[in-house]
Amino acid sequence: MQDIIKFLDTHYSNALRLVSDFDITKEKSWDSKDYLNELYVQLGHVYNVLFSNESVNEEKRKIDNLGDEISDVLLQLINLARILNIDMYEIKNLKKYNYNELNGLSILLGQLTEAVMEMNECRFKKDRFGFDSSYDFVKDRLFKLFILTYNIAVDHNLDIIKEFDDMLKDANGFLDRFRKGKRKSKEYIDIYDKNEHLLGYCEKDKAHELGYWHRVFGCLIYNRKNNKVFFQFKNPNYNKVNNKPLLEITAGGHLISGETLKQGVREIKEETGFNIDYTDLKFLEKRTCNKRIKKNFIVREFQYYYSVDLNISVGDFKNYDKDEVLSFIELDINDTLKLLNKKVKNIKGKKDNGDIVNIALKDFDSAFVNDGLYVLLLTKLSIKRGRSKMNKKLKKLYKVTNKEKKKTPDRFYFDDGKVCNSKDYKKDDIKYSVQLINTDRNTNNYIVCLLAIFNHKSVPQLLSKKFKSKYGTEKYFNSLCNLVENNTNQEIIDKCYIEKVGNHEKNFFFKKLRFLTNLFN
Repeated sequence: MQDIIKFLDTHYSNALRLVSDFDITKEKSWDSKDYLNELYVQLGHVYNVLFSNESVNEEKRKIDNLGDEISDVLLQLINLARILNIDMYEIKNLKKYNYNELNGLSILLGQLTEAVMEMNECRFKKDRFGFDSSYDFVKDRLFKLFILTYNIAVDHNLDIIKEFDDMLKDANGFLDRFRKGKRKSKEYIDIYDKNEHLLGYCEKDKAHELGYWHRVFGCLIYNRKNNKVFFQFKNPNYNKVNNKPLLEITAGGHLISGETLKQGVREIKEETGFNIDYTDLKFLEKRTCNKRIKKNFIVREFQYYYSVDLNISVGDFKNYDKDEVLSFIELDINDTLKLLNKKVKNIKGKKDNGDIVNIALKDFDSAFVNDGLYVLLLTKLSIKRGRSKMNKKLKKLYKVTNKEKKKTPDRFYFDDGKVCNSKDYKKDDIKYSVQLINTDRNTNNYIVCLLAIFNHKSVPQLLSKKFKSKYGTEKYFNSLCNLVENNTNQEIIDKCYIEKVGNHEKNFFFKKLRFLTNLFN
């Protein structure tokens, strides 16, 4: 026991400092169960050294330093005692214990783990005969594990004080390299089955090479007040997927192993320099992507997309990762939608250095253009901004139409008519119906019109055209269908408003002008 007390006098405080310093290497906080798992790992390494066999050895990994591995076990026992509020110096109160059989480690560790699981309410509780509490039982098993481990080192003629000192030096050297970022690191990501059940983890490159499902996080940063959205020019040398810089979503990337969606805001900080809280994000869309980009690059992703509204300009992007991102660009949301929908050939954008540039469709990553992702996300951004204006226009259209119905009801009611063709649509909370109507069964008079329903209110003949024969009706019918199918609600209502209310106000102006002209003549 004196040797063990001497060991504690030499290394106890150093051991506690080391385990505290190692917290910087962890992706999340550990509890007692995690520390027990780490103890199992280190104990497995001891067995690996003593009973090395090719049938169970890990490929291309060499574990052969018994002194180092036993030191790691002692370190983890000291650490576990810290977590469980056990003073290691109370070990001297243990009755004489000289057991040194290696198999005893597994038995004692199993008993210790069972008791800790009971304390954490992971197993049903049981009496521990000879002990007043489970805490006393845990303390007894932990101390016996420590003594047994120490005795095994002595039996193998190891100077465990020196071995532990060497382990501390190696570990602190690793931590120095870790802090300086000089460690050789690989990026690991969690992998899933097609139903998004967690399977494990692997290197990111391997996930794409072998086609494992995994999660990605993306965020569009925009300025609602100025109706601007920000894209990044991705450095093609960073991900080696594209051959030239292309515009991509403001920030995004793979969630690293163990990372939750909430922790995905790390990507925003790394790529833009902005500190964003997850609670400030608005969820936009979850998509799945399953396609082969090239021979050894398969994309199977669960993609989670968010947005955040910031009162910034593109010049505020300063502290971003310039190895990954070449620059940021500011675009008008409506202009970008027109470009993505191929209604214009190019638009103006502003780079973070202040340069004004022309942006064409070829400047975007075609993978996200062709699958409609950018249109979908930008449409969802513009919906909120444009909804209030759109609702005002719908109400105005409703009033104008109702006024027309009261003034000339025969233009809206066709008692002797019949519907020859109709096509119905639903876009968000607005329903549309394109109709071809024979206004009188006894004539060849037709009308083709667009009807909308919102908030349970019907607005007939938002757009309409009369025909004296069926010739031309199909063409106009299809044009109205295309209008609804290929445009957002805001764009549809805008067009209807211009034609309906604009003409109404124009007619009112000319009537008033004629009235005043006649009055003064």
